[in-house]
Amino acid sequence: MMASTVAATLLRRGGRQFFLSGFSATHHFAPPTIRAAQPTGRKSYHSSGALLSSSSGVTNGKFMSYAMLYHDSVAFLLSNQLGIPVFMANESKTPTDVANEFNLSVRAASALLVTLCRMDVVEIAKDSDYSVDDIVYRLTPSAKTFLADRNELACVSPFVDTFTTNFISPDALLESSLPADEKKDIMSEHLEQDDETVANNARHFMAHMNAQSYCCAKALPQALDLESVNKPKTLLDVGGGSAIYTIEAIQSNPNMKGIVFELPAIKPITQEYIDKAKLTDRVSVSTGDFFKDPLPDSVDYVLFSNIFHDWPDEINMNLIQKAYDSLNPGGKIVVSELLLADDVVSSTPAATSMNVIMLPYTKGRQ
Repeated sequence: MMASTVAATLLRRGGRQFFLSGFSATHHFAPPTIRAAQPTGRKSYHSSGALLSSSSGVTNGKFMSYAMLYHDSVAFLLSNQLGIPVFMANESKTPTDVANEFNLSVRAASALLVTLCRMDVVEIAKDSDYSVDDIVYRLTPSAKTFLADRNELACVSPFVDTFTTNFISPDALLESSLPADEKKDIMSEHLEQDDETVANNARHFMAHMNAQSYCCAKALPQALDLESVNKPKTLLDVGGGSAIYTIEAIQSNPNMKGIVFELPAIKPITQEYIDKAKLTDRVSVSTGDFFKDPLPDSVDYVLFSNIFHDWPDEINMNLIQKAYDSLNPGGKIVVSELLLADDVVSSTPAATSMNVIMLPYTKGRQ
């Protein structure tokens, strides 16, 4: 059976961030094994039923929330852009403290902190019965890990920055929703630029993808049970960029080696990350264009992380066939994507949002 025959089912499974593995490189395919790498958190937003309820008990609250939550995102993006989490990293702050630091009104600073409190970015260190302007806030433990220090690999701020500079308005979404033959996606335009421009863009993009991929990369060794590997095996990371997944995989077991397949212009940047991890003896960079060139062969795992959502199904099926052809017997294709659920309605907000975000930037979907 050709790998492309079953690829379509793989492309649409999930609902959280999943690792899909189970393509056995033998004469037949085993059913895919699905392991959750990092469930996406979900929050519920409730409006006042007493104010919004009708005589039938049906309310318009959720629809009003959908419209207004846009402003929650704007508040979060602005807070990240200003550096409020960094400012609050080591001590509690009041709205007045934040207002003075960032030249805001106290009313605006208070509104931002109240929103961040509901979002679990900050928590109340000392409440006030008199005014929300007198509440003392501190960062939550999770915000300290993922927002407080931009020098840490775990920090998601580079990912957040992307949406600050590329926020999609309704008009922009409409423009990007034109038929495919009437527009060119941003990803394709970037790949057509000269090597120097591609490399410069890649540095920013790698920081963005590191922030998005950090937790899943940390989960990869357990998801694939790499710690139990008792003989030499090789992982091929297709379009691996900063090699964040490869580095975590190789560090988990001395029997593991890695290959990152990247464009020639990207190789020096990828090599910097490998050198920093002190893995030059176990991780190499192979150059090529995965659209045109065969992948390195005789490998045991082929990883596609956030690759398939950039391209239409026919290209992804071709990539899966190339990956299958490069595997040793018993090898596995591993896919890490934020996917829509099979029944759609069960999809997480992160998955449906990313599916919309793909419209102006790529030819793919979640």
